[in-house]
Amino acid sequence: MDKGKFYQRISSIIDPTRLGGRRVVVVGLGSGGSRVAVELGRLGIALFLIDRPGERLEEHNIVRHYLGYRSLGKRKPPELKRAIRNLNPSTRVSWRELDVVEEGQAFSDLLTRWRPDVVAVCTDNEQSKHAVNQAAVRLQIAQVGAGVYDGGIGGEVYRIRPGDACYGCIAEELHLERYTPPEKIRPDYNHLQPAELPPSSALNLDIEQIASLQSRFILDLLLGENSEFVGLAPEVNLCVFSNRIVPGTFTRPFHGDFYEILKKLDCLDCGETENDFEDRAKDILAALGRPLSSGASAD
Repeated sequence: MDKGKFYQRISSIIDPTRLGGRRVVVVGLGSGGSRVAVELGRLGIALFLIDRPGERLEEHNIVRHYLGYRSLGKRKPPELKRAIRNLNPSTRVSWRELDVVEEGQAFSDLLTRWRPDVVAVCTDNEQSKHAVNQAAVRLQIAQVGAGVYDGGIGGEVYRIRPGDACYGCIAEELHLERYTPPEKIRPDYNHLQPAELPPSSALNLDIEQIASLQSRFILDLLLGENSEFVGLAPEVNLCVFSNRIVPGTFTRPFHGDFYEILKKLDCLDCGETENDFEDRAKDILAALGRPLSSGASAD
């Protein structure tokens, strides 16, 4: 493979050498996650693919999934690895079947060992999104997640940088109905009942649009804030994109609205701990020339 020729048609837009050493964990290899993995993989970004145990490509997936009939009945991770390596033989692709909700510690251990630059959150339920968020926040790893709205009318893409508002903050701010309730839910992902996880209908075009935006957000993080690849304001951490006009919801097609969701100090995932509060109090008192004495309260 001649990398000079391979990247020739894109080298004026991005420098592939800046991406060669980057790592992304992709959690969820459905219709959206498969496309995010492929778009990043074709650029030579090292990938670690994660999907739930036993996930295989079924016939009803094919109308929306990147993989086709050649992969029917086969496990998604190795088939997607084959597809990515077919597009760019130099891309390093690893994979593992893992339920990030049921096997949270194993997921955290994997992130600790592999240490990605970004986690691409491509799952379709809130329990898994919050499980990924908790692990990534604790390990100070950036996240970029997305979701397609039912009917494919549009979707959302969020980005979380270490120290900023986490997914818990964003979900609470939007008062999302799919926000995880306080009690732990342990659904059987292989035998879900309709009431547990409502199906989301969307065309391949709808899903691909949001997956493309998610991939752009990821590339923007990997290339750095001064790359001018997207030109997104640094404070923006949420984009809501409309695929088409929906009366009462979206007034314009192909339109994105951008938001800054502030970090919540009382967030259970990224809010201030007692130690954080004490350290901040010390900084404030030090600036005022008043040291915090041993055993003193920070109230």
